[in-house]
Amino acid sequence: MPEVVYRHPVGAPVEQVWDFVKDIHNWAPMMTGYQSHEEKSDRHSIWVLKGDVGILSRTVTLDVKITDWSGPERVVFELEGIGEAVSGGGAFEIVPVADGEVDAAPASPPAPRPSLFKRLLRRLFGFLYRRKYGAIPVSAAAESPDSELVFTWRMEAGGPTAPLVNAMLGPAMEPAAENLAAQIGAAVEAKRLQSV
Repeated sequence: MPEVVYRHPVGAPVEQVWDFVKDIHNWAPMMTGYQSHEEKSDRHSIWVLKGDVGILSRTVTLDVKITDWSGPERVVFELEGIGEAVSGGGAFEIVPVADGEVDAAPASPPAPRPSLFKRLLRRLFGFLYRRKYGAIPVSAAAESPDSELVFTWRMEAGGPTAPLVNAMLGPAMEPAAENLAAQIGAAVEAKRLQSV
């Protein structure tokens, strides 16, 4: 199952990031391809996203359920396609930073270097993403963050074209995950500056 993990420094404490992330109405429109969302309950919503990857375009409706709501540090969600053979999930984790060091468990060993094909796909999808949506915001907190937003996202396509779609899905998800985390960070930092 293709999975993306993106870490983004934020110039605001964990509690301020949580105040923003806990309300999906704050960040839902920031998702790449966002069309709409409907909140069924505080742990269940329906999302409509349009995916554009080069010449491929598809609108999908997703049933999103929050499976773990452990504020102010973590939200875990699962998603299932409605009328689409797609499933997945992910998490938002907010990690405090002290003296420039993230307060987290020891780092796992480095992942093996991706194949040449995967590296080429990442570059291609990154280029296509920036061409369509523009540059990804740069965090003002990169030098001295107060917290770090860790966004994990995994999706898997099913059906007869699943192997081909899944091969492209991971590299296509990377810039979207980076953009979402960067936009959330920028919005939280802007809100913090307004309150000062």
